[in-house]
Amino acid sequence: MALLVLATQLFAAPASATGVYQMPTQSDITHTWVIDKAEVLSRLSEGMLNKKLDNLAKQTGEEVRLVTVRRLDYGETPASFTKALFEKWFPTPETQANQTLLVIDTLSNGIAIRAGEQAKSLLSDEIAASVTSETMLAPLRDGEKYNQAFLDASDRLVAVLSGKPD
Repeated sequence: MALLVLATQLFAAPASATGVYQMPTQSDITHTWVIDKAEVLSRLSEGMLNKKLDNLAKQTGEEVRLVTVRRLDYGETPASFTKALFEKWFPTPETQANQTLLVIDTLSNGIAIRAGEQAKSLLSDEIAASVTSETMLAPLRDGEKYNQAFLDASDRLVAVLSGKPD
């Protein structure tokens, strides 16, 4: 019986890994700002994030998508996954221009951010790195507070992409 349970867990583990091919298509994310595949965000936080990011898109044209996954496919890193997903959803430079994508792998708390050229003119590499390595990681180190991490990160991203000071 124990061998059966162990064997089932070994075969089930890879199925929970997420690859780009398991993410929604571009047409499925048109007005979707938060994709919580890891199921770590509360409904309240997800609602607040969606409202904040929807307002940003309406007011500035800058679009931010936040994605959580439990674990990535073997050999995938948060950076490579984010790059591939960004290119899947926004295949041309024109569609990428005002897009920002922030992804976290909750197994390792690996975080990556990717922005199109127009968004990069507002969201410098230094600010993007600070959002991932400071703003997001501080609440995660303090007890895996994913809701707080995403709310704090969205506050900074909305401010910067709205042209306000960081």
